[in-house]
Formats: sequence, structure tokens, C-alpha cells
Amino acid sequence: MKNFLIGLIASTGLTMASMAHATVINFDDLNAGGKLAGINKASPTPYAGFTWGGNMFLGDTSVAGYGNAAHSGTKFLSNGFGANNLLTMSSLDPFNFAGAWFATPGTNGAKASWVNISAYNSANQLIGSTGNMAITSNYAFIAASFSNVARLSITRDKGWFVMDDLSFSRASDVPEPGSIALIGLGVAALGWTRRRRAGRDAHLG
Repeated sequence: MKNFLIGLIASTGLTMASMAHATVINFDDLNAGGKLAGINKASPTPYAGFTWGGNMFLGDTSVAGYGNAAHSGTKFLSNGFGANNLLTMSSLDPFNFAGAWFATPGTNGAKASWVNISAYNSANQLIGSTGNMAITSNYAFIAASFSNVARLSITRDKGWFVMDDLSFSRASDVPEPGSIALIGLGVAALGWTRRRRAGRDAHLG
């Protein structure tokens, strides 16, 4: 019985996970041309379903001082010229943001010591923020749990940062509460049927 329930719960978890599958943006399908360039010039607009702020720059690891700048592959995003404005990504289709990988590049210029990600809904109301999260030359994942987001904005204290492997899902892809409840009822019903059958077999024996 225990093994049956464990298997049932595991399969239910896999089903729910597949219903809310996260997408990772790694920028490796874009061509940075061996330099730092505005992502809106290097990609179709919108790229990956998002409109990107004017100071979000695409780069690759061949750029001097940016050999460490990709978390995976060779492409990454940076705040162009060390900017602290227009560092946004937005979409007309609401999305859920799980987080992204951040670091500082190896360039000799000023480097950020923290970044802060803020999320806003379609009415431009603040959903939440990560707070000031420390970053270094080693990539670290900055987690967020923002739902029904229309726009993300990134700020930092000074200098440059790099980011890669953004994780999100479309709000429409997440199971509705009713769907989750139905799955739960199904699990309960199957468990009850199993217990009833086991009790009947024991009685007959």
C-alpha cells in the first residue's frame, strides 16, 4: 500500500510539473557579432516573446573581459555601458518568473556588487522584488517567485553585471486551482479504492 501511494504521488507530481513546464532563455540562438550590442538590434523583436529594454545588451564570451560572462553556452546579457536604467523585459502575455543567473564580468571596469529584480503587473503595480542580492564573478542563481508578471526591472548599485539562463513560464500554462483539486480528488479516490479492496480481500481470507 505504501509503495502504491508513493508511486501515485510521484506520478501526480510529474503530471503537475509537465503542466507548468519552465522555459529557459539562454540567448545562444542569437549572434552577438563578437561584441556587445543591444539585444533589440541583434534579435527579432520581441525576442522569446519579450520586449527588452534599450540598455539590455547581448554579448558573447569572445569579447575581451567577458570570458566568464556566460552561464551556459557562449551568449549572455549585460547592462550596456554599465547603465542602471532601461534594464527591463516585458510581455503583453502574463508570465511567471522563477529567476535567473547573475555574475560580474572580468572586465577592468566597475562591477556591480548586487542586483535587485522587481516585478510589475499589467497595471504597473509592484508585485514584489528580490531585494538587493549580492553577486560576484562566479555565477549564482537569484530566485524569484513572481506570478502574472507584465514587466521585470533590474537595478544595481554600480558598474556592470551579466545575466544568463532566465527561467519563466507563461501564466496560462500553470494549472488552474480547479485542475489541481481534481487531481487531488483522483488521488484520494484511487487510494480509497485500494484500501477498500485490501480490506475486502482480508475479510474473505
